[in-house]
Amino acid sequence: MILNLNTVPALAWTPLEFFSPVWEWGTPVKQQLLAMDTGSSVTWVTCIGSAFQAGDYSYLKSTTCTLVTCADPGCVPYGTLCVHQAAECPFTLKYFSSVASVDGIFVKDTITFSENLSVPSMMFGCGFPKAPIKEDFSGTGVMGLTNHPLSMASQFGSVFSYCIGNMHDPSYGFNTLILNDGLLLGNSTPILNILSKIYVNLQSITVRGEVLDINPIIFDRDITHGGSGTIMDSGSPKTLLADVAYNALRDKLKQIMAPVSAEAMCFYNLQPSQVPEVEFIFEQGAKLSLGMGALFSPGESSPRVQCFNGVKPTSGMSGVLGNVTLIGINAQQFHNIGYDYNAGKMYISMV
Repeated sequence: MILNLNTVPALAWTPLEFFSPVWEWGTPVKQQLLAMDTGSSVTWVTCIGSAFQAGDYSYLKSTTCTLVTCADPGCVPYGTLCVHQAAECPFTLKYFSSVASVDGIFVKDTITFSENLSVPSMMFGCGFPKAPIKEDFSGTGVMGLTNHPLSMASQFGSVFSYCIGNMHDPSYGFNTLILNDGLLLGNSTPILNILSKIYVNLQSITVRGEVLDINPIIFDRDITHGGSGTIMDSGSPKTLLADVAYNALRDKLKQIMAPVSAEAMCFYNLQPSQVPEVEFIFEQGAKLSLGMGALFSPGESSPRVQCFNGVKPTSGMSGVLGNVTLIGINAQQFHNIGYDYNAGKMYISMV
């Protein structure tokens, strides 16, 4: 099932670059805008009544909606929250990159993916966010794409892919998500799903073909500490680099280029030809090739100023993220990213 993420371009792109499928939910249909997130386990939409997140889906008004009870097999992962078998199946989600949490109940309803495709009885969450889930995100929920049984990916066979082009062009019309039978192109690399996060084995970072002096152990997941390892996360716009990796990449780019602001790594009237190619090299040879669009974004003060996308985990997040490296959607531009959870592999192909 091939889905164009830019069917409604004005809705499928937001200032912080969350790519969001626009689908219709329930009967009568209500259009929903979801953040496409490989770091989230559950697909959910905001129910009417949330003061923190837009949304007009109401399970009470949809004629095709049925409530999921604690007796439903689909509720098993959340059974510890159940009061009794006849009760509504509840859920609570927390997002480690913010203070946001979402409480809600699971329902089943019809989702209309396109004019010719409607799927009845899809299970998803009806959420009541307690705070905005992502800064400046104007959508109505999250599309979970992990290997969790209730994620959208798992409900469509655990094989999917997406291809994202120019993140900074809202009129770019070729962003594509394929569910149920993804395009698995290019070299593959092993993945490990832990606590609804996709861990990969990042082995090195190169600039103009030169391998940076970074001990690869910094990218490894330490099973004794949750705050380490390398995560692929389409729900995060920026890329978080472990301190050692961030410093090495920043210093190399500063050596080659001449930033206006050395601390913020900002450049005035930056051109693609001035930006050296940066590559993230994974186990078994898969790689992400990062050019200007992936490494830099327009600054807040002026669109003529471009600032480095790589960031360190902030002090407010260090207790959760620690020495983690998180590869966000910006770094995945101009690549087809395919996942096969059944085989435990991710495929990367530059387009």
